[in-house]
Amino acid sequence: MKRCLFVLLLGWTFSAWAQIPSVGTSTTLEVATWNVEWFGDPNNGPLDEARQQANVRAVITQSTIDLWALQEVSDPAAFQALLDSLGSDYEGVLGQTASPGVTQRLAFVYRRDVIRRRRVEQILTEFARAFAYRPPLLLEAAVHLPDTTMIVTFITLHMKAGRDLEDYDRRREAADRLYRRLNLLYGNRPIVVLGDWNDELHASIITGLPSPYEDFRTDTDNYRFLTETLDAADLPTWCDDSITCRTGSTIDHILITDELFSAYEESSADRFTALLNAIPGFVYSTSDHLPVYARFRFRRASGVVPPEGSQPVLHLYPNPAHTQAWVVWEGRGAPVLIRVWDVLGRLVRQWHRPSRFGQARFRLDLEGLAAGMYRIEVVEGDRRVSRSLFRLP
Repeated sequence: MKRCLFVLLLGWTFSAWAQIPSVGTSTTLEVATWNVEWFGDPNNGPLDEARQQANVRAVITQSTIDLWALQEVSDPAAFQALLDSLGSDYEGVLGQTASPGVTQRLAFVYRRDVIRRRRVEQILTEFARAFAYRPPLLLEAAVHLPDTTMIVTFITLHMKAGRDLEDYDRRREAADRLYRRLNLLYGNRPIVVLGDWNDELHASIITGLPSPYEDFRTDTDNYRFLTETLDAADLPTWCDDSITCRTGSTIDHILITDELFSAYEESSADRFTALLNAIPGFVYSTSDHLPVYARFRFRRASGVVPPEGSQPVLHLYPNPAHTQAWVVWEGRGAPVLIRVWDVLGRLVRQWHRPSRFGQARFRLDLEGLAAGMYRIEVVEGDRRVSRSLFRLP
């Protein structure tokens, strides 16, 4: 509900207007996640909608962060007004909800000179209840930096809130669905997942329960929470009505896949605490969540996130297939592991092959597998590439 005007004014007297610091640079990619607390809803969140709108616009423009993943965008008209006020230098996309009774939406806002949209998709819609009827929003984009262009997939999410066991179970189910989907369909793509995860990483906000995100946190070969250090230090991102944001929970997180490990600038993930001084009564006038941002520095020679079309080539034929299919790849002189994953993310077949240089082929035996979609993965040293294969009845 709306906070009383007295509390709001008390928050505004805490500090005077100051310049919002710029954290972006022209040679790096900066991304941020921010729950903008019932943005555009006159009955919930900050009392003054016009002030909240102006503050959010100021943060986006003055921070020079390249991409913002937003949660709790409650009014499409307010979102469009934000985009209009940002001008031609920015663009945005707004997701949909999966229930008429849910108004909170997911969104992206990004700088057009750096982020160029390729594809937008609402994913995992078949598990909308687990995601509190706010299915994740996916943005595939070309990231343009000086002398470098990378294809990166961004996903924003807003997990189920609450401290009841049912809330926890829905967060855990949503995390499991996301983990399996990323493993199945996006096994060799650079991905950044940003959002309000509504739980912590080292243990749940519910006493005595493990984090619902253990699968991601412990799979250190493939995933990394950039916000894990904030969580370990007990630095809140949800401020719990605290003007100084010294109490609350660390529930806003940024997750990356292994293709981005070496591009991440170490120790750059942080809370945007400067906003507490730059914006009067930030927690009451703007949002009860602090933005969390991170920086990436791409080097063309590193090959971590190659331009589109330069990914290692993997061919499957025939596809679809009945009882067998051939997998073809370019060997680089290291032993190879070939794995078959089902749609639930379970490993159902695997083979080891000796090292070789040049084109290599292997016949996949599909006998005994049920009809449906599978992910075929070839692992050679630190290189991993995968493709989807449909098994016919």
